[in-house]
Amino acid sequence: DRVFRIRTERSSATSLPEPRTSHNISNVEVIERRGDLVDVRFNWHTMYFRYDTVDPYYSTTLATLDFSGERPLFRRKTVVLKNDYIHHVVDIYHV
Repeated sequence: DRVFRIRTERSSATSLPEPRTSHNISNVEVIERRGDLVDVRFNWHTMYFRYDTVDPYYSTTLATLDFSGERPLFRRKTVVLKNDYIHHVVDIYHV
């Protein structure tokens, strides 16, 4: 639902001030290659700054990328959020 609202510009995510994020991806590992499909695993860390507070999020992601077209596409993506405590709703922009 969230992705639909963003794509159709019906998202309430236009609140002010807009949040700022920094996304860092590391330890990218190719698990398996099946023709144009590639299974990968990577870790990421996101710093989310809003209202003079920085909230960190970190995770491992498992994904299948499809390289058959003009540009790679995600065919499957599983995010395993590893934070012990989350202070508020996690937005799609965090992951």
